[in-house]
Amino acid sequence: MNPQRRKTKPFQASHRPDYTLTILIFALIAIGLIMIYSIGWITVLKQTGGSSSKNTFFITQTFSLGLGVLLWYFISRIHYTFWQKYASVFFYGSLLLMFLVLVPGISVKSNGASRWIHLGPLINFQPVEFFKLGVILFVAAWIQKNKEKLNNPIEGLLPIMAIIGLSMALVVFLQKDMGSASVIVSTILTMYFLSGVSIQMFLIAFTSLIAGAVLLVASSSYRLARYLTFLNTSNDPTGSGYHINQALIAIGSGGVLGKGLGKSLQAYGYLPEATNDSIFAIIGEEFGFLGCILIISLIIGFLWRGYRIVRDAPDDYSRLVAGGIIAWIGFQAFFNVAAMVGLVPLTGITLPFVSYGGTSLLALLIAIGILQNISRYTKGEQLDENRGLRRRNSRAHNTGISSSRRAA
Repeated sequence: MNPQRRKTKPFQASHRPDYTLTILIFALIAIGLIMIYSIGWITVLKQTGGSSSKNTFFITQTFSLGLGVLLWYFISRIHYTFWQKYASVFFYGSLLLMFLVLVPGISVKSNGASRWIHLGPLINFQPVEFFKLGVILFVAAWIQKNKEKLNNPIEGLLPIMAIIGLSMALVVFLQKDMGSASVIVSTILTMYFLSGVSIQMFLIAFTSLIAGAVLLVASSSYRLARYLTFLNTSNDPTGSGYHINQALIAIGSGGVLGKGLGKSLQAYGYLPEATNDSIFAIIGEEFGFLGCILIISLIIGFLWRGYRIVRDAPDDYSRLVAGGIIAWIGFQAFFNVAAMVGLVPLTGITLPFVSYGGTSLLALLIAIGILQNISRYTKGEQLDENRGLRRRNSRAHNTGISSSRRAA
């Protein structure tokens, strides 16, 4: 073997991946499928004017899950350094997908915004979901390459701010998706913090982005109306405040134990996007406070396992990628749940692994495949596995000695 190659790519012993992470994710997906099966046909009934009650939401989500699990498995077998090598390719590819929303004939408008790409009867997707992952891979590679310059205002801070500004402009102005923009910006900031940058540089970036967010909200009457509704949910209850008021009614009417599976009233046309953005409110209505606590507990458990992977990651790049994926999922879950209970303005983003959305589920499962591959090389798990192997060998050795003594 070439000595130079051995030096640049050291051997890493792999071990079992984080199966607890897998269990938590499948628990969230299972709850989501149960809810979509329960209320999806109601949404179809409403959309078709009563002519069909076929639960296409459940069918589509199940198909996306099957494809996503296959991608998850194969990607989890690919060493994470592959993504570092081709980070720019994936980023620019996802950037190209973002610009496809400007192409007439394949761009689809939803709620006044062009967020979907339609390439045939079976191919419909939201490019922003893949853009989130592309940004994480690219930023991690850039930070790894320029880690010595991060505390330099010109060579470190400005490029990060440029990446954040470009990402925000693309998502906000091309797709009018302030929720996804908030998730992407929060994710990049988290990765910037994990890079070990000085507190001064981080605070400059943070305050600059807060100022930029205020300007974005103030510059759009639609975004400003959402913010004012957040400040006073009773203002215009049949207009801008309708969605959040119906979500609060759904959660409040569930009480402690809920009304029971399939007994939601808000799903019958009262609560917008019942299978998508508002699915947490329906869970609160059907399963009550305990159902909400279960969802939040599973998400917190996932974040804790993710934190362990970030903490024990084998190198800087894997730590940044793992931290970016965990931040993406964590912030998206927070913004969704917090919006349903009135803690933040409505964002229009999905609850990870639970809400209906084939593109979101596919992108998330691809990201989990990368995360699980990183978990194969974490230092803590390797030490635990070695200790367990030594204990088993010790017990077997002692058992052999005892048997020999009894025979003697």
